Amino acid sequence: MRNIWVFIEQKENKIQPVGLELLSETKRLLGEEAHISALLLTDQHTQKDIDAMTFCGANEVIIIENAHLKAYDTHYYSTAITDLMVDDRPDVFLIGSTLEGRDLAPRISARLNTGLTADATKLDFELTEDKLKLFATRPALGGNLFATIICEDTIPQMATIRPSIFAIEEVKTRTASVKVMPFNMKEKSKIEILSKEKLTHKKIELNKAQVIIAGGRGVSNMFSTLKELAYLVGGEVAASRAVVDANIEQKDRLVGQTGSTVHPKVYLASGISGAIQHISGMEKSELIIAVNTDPNALIFDVA
Repeated sequence: MRNIWVFIEQKENKIQPVGLELLSETKRLLGEEAHISALLLTDQHTQKDIDAMTFCGANEVIIIENAHLKAYDTHYYSTAITDLMVDDRPDVFLIGSTLEGRDLAPRISARLNTGLTADATKLDFELTEDKLKLFATRPALGGNLFATIICEDTIPQMATIRPSIFAIEEVKTRTASVKVMPFNMKEKSKIEILSKEKLTHKKIELNKAQVIIAGGRGVSNMFSTLKELAYLVGGEVAASRAVVDANIEQKDRLVGQTGSTVHPKVYLASGISGAIQHISGMEKSELIIAVNTDPNALIFDVA
C-alpha cells in the first residue's frame, strides 16, 4: 500500500488546524486506498493530540519527542525528519504552507533531492498498481492562471498547502497505530533565538469568521461604516489588495492569493472588482453577496 505522510505543526504544544485539514482532505480523496501517517514533532504529546490526528484520518501517528522540539527550530526539525526518511521514504509528504512550513519544506526537499510544489490550493491523486502520483495545483503568473504540477520522478513527492483551504472532518470511530520515538541530536542547532516580541495589535483571524464584510478600492473611504456593519452582525472586516497597499487596512485583513483563504457562511464583497487573486481566497464561501456599481465586474461571476 502507498504511503502518505502529513506534517502536523504545533505551537506551544497545541496542534495547528492546517495539519488536520490535510489529513481530512487526503482521507476524503483516497479513503482506505493509501496508508496515511501523521508526523508530529514535540517535547510531549497527549492522548488528545493522538485522537485529533486519528479522527481526521491518520492510519498511523508518528511522534518524535525531545525537549529541543518544543518550539520550531529549522536545524532540529529538518534533521529529525530527514533522518527518519533515510530508510523509509513515503510516496507523498504534505506540509502546511505556514511561516514554519515554508521554511521547513524546501530544506527537506533539498536534503532529499526531491521535488516540491509550494503554496498549493488544490490536491488530487492518481493511484495505479505500482505508483501513487500527486497533482498539486497552485496560482501562477500573478494569479492569472492555475498550474497543476507533478513531481513524479523522485519520492517523496512534496507540496506545501495553504491553510484554511480544506475542511476538518472527524470520524470518532477511527483507530490508528502509534509510534513514539526519540530524536538523537548529532550536533547543536546553529540557530539561536535571541528574543521574541508579541504583536502590538490584536491578530485578526479571518479564517475563523462566520460572516465577513469585505471592502475594496471602490469603498476605500467607507471602512468605518463597514466596521460598524461587521460589529452589528458579529462578523469581521476584510480588505482587498488595493486597500492594504494603500495602508488603509492592515495586512492580516487581506483576503486572496497573498492573504488569508476564508470560507465563511456569508461573504459580503463591497466595491471589489473580483480579480482572480482575490476570488481564489474566498470562492468557497457558502453565500457570496456582491455590491458593485459595475454590472460587468468579475465578482458577479461567483456571487
